[in-house]
Amino acid sequence: MMNQFLRQLYNLTFFIETRKCRRLGSAPPSILFPVVWVTNRCNLRCKMCNQWKIAAGAPAEELSSREWYSFVDSAKHMHAAVIAVTGGEPLLREDIFDIIKYIRKNQISCHLCTNGTLLNELNVLRLKESKINSISVSLDSDCAQIHNRMRGVDCFDAVVRGIKLLRSTIPGLKIGINQVVTKINFRNMDRMIPFAESLKVDQIKFDRVHVNLMHRHRPLTDPDSLVFNKDDLPDLQREIAKLINAVAKTRLLTSSLTFMEGMADLCSAKMPRLDCYAGYISCAVDAFGRVSPCDDFDGEESLREKNLETIWQSASFQKLRQRVHSCNSSCWDTTHAELNIRCSDYGLKKEISQIFKEFKFYFK
Repeated sequence: MMNQFLRQLYNLTFFIETRKCRRLGSAPPSILFPVVWVTNRCNLRCKMCNQWKIAAGAPAEELSSREWYSFVDSAKHMHAAVIAVTGGEPLLREDIFDIIKYIRKNQISCHLCTNGTLLNELNVLRLKESKINSISVSLDSDCAQIHNRMRGVDCFDAVVRGIKLLRSTIPGLKIGINQVVTKINFRNMDRMIPFAESLKVDQIKFDRVHVNLMHRHRPLTDPDSLVFNKDDLPDLQREIAKLINAVAKTRLLTSSLTFMEGMADLCSAKMPRLDCYAGYISCAVDAFGRVSPCDDFDGEESLREKNLETIWQSASFQKLRQRVHSCNSSCWDTTHAELNIRCSDYGLKKEISQIFKEFKFYFK
């Protein structure tokens, strides 16, 4: 327990330094929460994502295990607290378990984002051996038909089985559910709370569908677009009010109240304008090693040419940070927006209890 306390105190010093660097517009010495896309390959056909339509590249073109190990070495030197591993579907990589093991060997917490379809007995056992800290599984409804419609594949039963298998095989694992909120599934979102409780998970987060970040290549005029418009706003606000009421009664860790209140407003106009900490507290690394402040920007330098420390402190990355300062995108999503809330004076005051709960989820 004392080691855990000292570790969080250690992380806090770098968090304070990062806030100072953001105000000054200078490169911080640390990168606390890098997010890595270990593959672009995916086995689903999600309606809200075009990634499966874009040429993913051959597996041989992706960073190798050893190249990811070198990244982890750099992340350790830069005091990374948590490395979030995502895709595509990361479990499509045969070496993903070795990559997770290497992250944990270096005493960095590892969080895995998965669509849950590959959580079979063998993979769950290998995740147990990897000593992973936490996992988030995509589940968009308590109704199989709605979830399958959004994901483009009949996979609801497999995902639910996978979550149950995680819980029975790795009792101490922190498990979360991520629900993407769209026109298809936003009604009766509050039902996801008792459903998540019945699956014995620890967390559920709600993420309003967006058209920037990793989904920025999806055309707004797409007839199948699931994005809300202003006419949908009153209904969305009512459903989120129901959700907030349900959240108040649950033991589950959920999206922060600040985030959910902002999600109800299409432009987040009712919320205080938050400074973006992309490129300061976090970065994005794609499957081919390109490093950028966030997944809304294309990285200009690659880990195949320079190590993370060099890229982080480079003049070219500093120019990307300047773009962050002038960016007007409304990134109200569970990664960027929630981190920005935590880093703001407003969020620190309003969400302090939430922050302590999240420490227990990601660092246990």
